[in-house]
Amino acid sequence: MNAARPILFSVLLLAAASAIGCAGYAGQVQDMRTALFQADREKALKEVNGALDLGDGDQYPLKVKSEDTLLLLERASVKHAMNDFRGSSLDYRIADRHLELLDVKRDPVGKIAEWIFSGDAGIYRAPSHEKLMLSTGNMLNYLAMGNLESARVEARRLDLAQQIFADEDEGTPALLGVGDYLSGFAFEMSGRYEQALQQYLDALKDTDYPHLKAVIRDIAPCTSYRTPEIDALLADVAPVTGAATTDGATTADDAVTEPLRCIHPDRETGTLLVVSSVGLAPHKQAVRLPIGAAIVIAGAFLAPDELARANDFAVRGLLKWVNFTELAPAASIYGGVDVAVDGVAAPVELGQDMAAVVQRSWDDVKGKMLAAAIVRMIARAAAGAGTNAAVEAATGESIFGLLAQVVVEGTMTVADTPDTRCWNTLPKTIYITRMEVPAGTHRVNVRWKGARDGGIDTEVNVNAGGFVVLPIHSMR
Repeated sequence: MNAARPILFSVLLLAAASAIGCAGYAGQVQDMRTALFQADREKALKEVNGALDLGDGDQYPLKVKSEDTLLLLERASVKHAMNDFRGSSLDYRIADRHLELLDVKRDPVGKIAEWIFSGDAGIYRAPSHEKLMLSTGNMLNYLAMGNLESARVEARRLDLAQQIFADEDEGTPALLGVGDYLSGFAFEMSGRYEQALQQYLDALKDTDYPHLKAVIRDIAPCTSYRTPEIDALLADVAPVTGAATTDGATTADDAVTEPLRCIHPDRETGTLLVVSSVGLAPHKQAVRLPIGAAIVIAGAFLAPDELARANDFAVRGLLKWVNFTELAPAASIYGGVDVAVDGVAAPVELGQDMAAVVQRSWDDVKGKMLAAAIVRMIARAAAGAGTNAAVEAATGESIFGLLAQVVVEGTMTVADTPDTRCWNTLPKTIYITRMEVPAGTHRVNVRWKGARDGGIDTEVNVNAGGFVVLPIHSMR
């Protein structure tokens, strides 16, 4: 063995020792997720602040960088679950200023390959459903605080985002039923019935809300706005005697057969809306996919030369697997909610299956994202093969070339740790309970299905002609 060989061997060992991977974002928020599953929200908040390098929940980064935007979304969700609606709203607003959106459908595979791995990801790029949920979550904050003006502003932001996403995706509707529902509620409680009807109709395009059809019938006579859908709903009931105008006035001799909000603003009832969230939506985790399976999934998104190289490297054993991410379902012990008001069971409807929304969003981009990962791994395999040849030429022994290739492959595998960033604190399922109740104090009881004693008992005061929005969360 010549003198250069021990030196080369030492260098290779040093390189191998330095090739230590990290758990990425998924590992960074694991303790937060565990704390939430144990119903320890104070600890979860502490874990998020630790990840942000902040002392407490009222502080903010001087400069928002890397995954700070996403961590602020996590903290906003935790604060909301702790009924800190004002603090949650501020986190949402700061995060929204720095949120960049994922554009997999427009960006080429090579461009995507530059930022889907943790080493080069930079600012977090959010899929469309996370942007829509940001506006939805903040709207729920404002409604819980009774701030209709800010809720309407957030509703308009949600509607604008949905229009942009629909335009970019060649007219495909970008809807989030629960967001449109809350938007309609904000406009309805503000007496802006035309906008309320528009949002409620959008909500019904995404999710079936049986009680919402009755609400539409109730407020439709408050405005002249009509669509075929509204006409069909009104045709199912007897017509109202007397035509209401948009300002709530009626003709002198008219008799009204329905208790319309616009005609009876001094009614002795108010509206109670309970928004119950259960569990956590699926989150990303790093996986290694066999190259053959990866090519089958992503082959349609690879250029012919890239596909040929991937197959060639796979046959030669230079590319064995692809570092990638998959969605992992969160552990959950609850299967739904039961709601009672003043000891009487209240109707509960599915507001949004967020787990399905997250899965559908990932399925839409998975193929192209995987193609980008393959392109990146081809570069890694090529570097490993090149190192092998170079070292063999210098030493005359293939064992060093093989070792060098293993080290380079291992080092680049570490560098290609997949980006596991996603909004981990999104709820798994959202439920809605809406009731018209007499003005006064009411006892609200929410019980998690599958729990012996899990639930919340609270009192709310509903003013005549007013409303109360009560968010209830269990992240278990």
